[in-house]
Amino acid sequence: MAHEPPGIRYEGDLAEVRTAWRAIAMGIALVATGPSDAASQTFADPEVVSITFEGNAAFPESDLGRAILTRATHCRTFLFVFPLPLCPLTDWGVAHVREYLDEGELPLDVLRLRLYYRQRGFRAATVDTTVARDENRVHIQFDVMEGEPTRIRTIEVTGGEDYLDSAAVGTALPLRVGDPLDLVALGEGERALAERLRKDGYVHAQVLREYFIPSESLQADETLRVEPGPRVRVGEVRIIGSGEVGDGVIQELIRFRPGDWFSEDRIVESQRSLYSLQALRWANISSQRRPDTDTLIDLRVEVAPAPKRSLQTGAGLQTDECVQGQASLIYRNFLGDARILRFTGRVSNLLASELQGQFPCTDVSENEVYQELNYLLEVGFEQPVFSDGRNNLRASVFGERETVPDLYVRNAVGGQVSFSRRLQRRMQLTLGYQPALTSFAEESADIYFCIAFGVCDPEDIQVISEANWLSPVTALWTYDRTDNPFAATRGWYLAVEFENAGDLTLSDYQYTRGTIDGAVFRQASQTVVIGAHIRTGAILPYSGNVFDGDLTSGAIVHPQKRFFAGGPQSVRGFGLNLLGPTVLVLEESDCEGYSSLPECVQDVPPTTFNERPLGGNSVFEGSIEARFRAGERWSVAAFVDFGQVWETVDDRVPLVATPGAGVRFRSPVGPLRLDVGYNPTGPKLKPAVVLLDDGSIVEVPIPVPYDPFTWDDPSTLTEIWRRMRIQFSIGEAF
Repeated sequence: MAHEPPGIRYEGDLAEVRTAWRAIAMGIALVATGPSDAASQTFADPEVVSITFEGNAAFPESDLGRAILTRATHCRTFLFVFPLPLCPLTDWGVAHVREYLDEGELPLDVLRLRLYYRQRGFRAATVDTTVARDENRVHIQFDVMEGEPTRIRTIEVTGGEDYLDSAAVGTALPLRVGDPLDLVALGEGERALAERLRKDGYVHAQVLREYFIPSESLQADETLRVEPGPRVRVGEVRIIGSGEVGDGVIQELIRFRPGDWFSEDRIVESQRSLYSLQALRWANISSQRRPDTDTLIDLRVEVAPAPKRSLQTGAGLQTDECVQGQASLIYRNFLGDARILRFTGRVSNLLASELQGQFPCTDVSENEVYQELNYLLEVGFEQPVFSDGRNNLRASVFGERETVPDLYVRNAVGGQVSFSRRLQRRMQLTLGYQPALTSFAEESADIYFCIAFGVCDPEDIQVISEANWLSPVTALWTYDRTDNPFAATRGWYLAVEFENAGDLTLSDYQYTRGTIDGAVFRQASQTVVIGAHIRTGAILPYSGNVFDGDLTSGAIVHPQKRFFAGGPQSVRGFGLNLLGPTVLVLEESDCEGYSSLPECVQDVPPTTFNERPLGGNSVFEGSIEARFRAGERWSVAAFVDFGQVWETVDDRVPLVATPGAGVRFRSPVGPLRLDVGYNPTGPKLKPAVVLLDDGSIVEVPIPVPYDPFTWDDPSTLTEIWRRMRIQFSIGEAF
């Protein structure tokens, strides 16, 4: 009778590879024996109706399901569950993907599950199957007996004491003493340690694993042996294909010189800088090891200039701007050194007057002045390498007509100049000056100025609507540590912006304004990402030069600079900009048949009012969102948004939270997003005004109770529908 050795020692993954091959060989042998007599009498290719797991406590069914090849019949797309419940209500082939049992694959799945458990520390785990047949349909249950896992008794890292500090080792290793001996996680830790060394120039670094399990023991001693090899410097740097862009520009953008310590982080950063250069169509940095030495590595920088001229066009949909279109004519390498000259034209509110509030124009106002065509004409210049590869200079001149529904229609001509400097990897500081001569279209901002600042006289409104200078200087600091700027799954970003406008900046509107905007993302699983977002800001207005004479003491804030919340990029349970201070507006024609305006305002149903935003001088808003990947291009999300806009920084109106859910489709222009937010708020007292036929404004002396959801004692379903807000946009909410 053979005696077991006093302990079992494993190096690397060799033992697990042998176990895997042994398991597969056993499976092949089982298949070769053929099915049992009972199985041979069943129908051919039975449909797999369900797959369940019994006895699994350490791992969820979703993880175990991915470890096997047998699949159960499933819904073709989650859209056939919600909003079209075809899968739960029908058995149509169009809604389902049919899966059938492969009798030979089932025993191999048993072995795959055993190997899955063994690699994760459950070395004594056993798996069996129960197959319940119902005519030509089968229900499969995998019965798991996990047993006790082999746990880590000690972890030791040797050979890396001079190269890796304890914090780096602790961060890289996902396991601790007392955890199950998860070889998959340990393998990830090995690669993470080796990657840290390679990023610091130890390109030949290796990390070897060894673990020892005493016989008849459920404990293991783990040793990671670090072999860093020599540290490597950059040798020759060859730039190929720069053409008219010039080697000098390329050299300024790459983050290394001959003789520098080799760093993979700098390679990645340099690659990113080259890709951001619009004068290049393609860029690649590759390393070439020298055969004569292990301490030098040559770099080859290959680039391909982009066409000198190109025309870019695009179109989009958004609920507050209806149908949009844009075109840009780009001249690359203009006057050399990778400079860019760009002519841009953009239009929005296309079809707004024809669709009259129908999708996708649901947030465009019913007032004709807000349905007219918006436009932007801009000529921009960019010098991507300004004195230094970390500096960027941009300038532009523009003319535009901009609409914010039910708030203002702004006409402006002006320009801007900005200087950006990359302070370090992913950290940037931008300084700018943005002078613009702005005015407001007639009947667009009168309510805003009247209620927010008491400027209600038509003559005063005319003065403030005429052209005035809005010319702030700005400073924006950003730090982006996300893995993807358009669809982040992990990391965080932070942006801090400061603005000031006054006599020195030649601005009629005078103020100081600051905002902080940040978000954090974490990947909870392979298909789930959790994100959280916060934005806060405040503005301090000063007495400006908008009015002459007696009104110069009024601190008028340009509506473009006030804070607003609500809408597809904000608190999604509210309409665009409708969270915070608002005013109820009635037309004089709505009060026909009433003896007085106060009687009319108190008696008409809430649906008669037009609720308009006023904004405020401070804001706080945020979101917590879970994003679930539901296919190649589809994903769903559940979220809770919260926030409030206050008239002053001293206000104490409580925050409002709105839950919701949405669907995303990944398109070539970005995620197409459809969200439904739920507004749980109750009745509120709001200021109200009546617009008379002659264009003057009459303020209602007392606030008006406003309850748009339950004013007529609706049914539960009707109330729920009224509280829902559908938001459609392109791009993630944050």
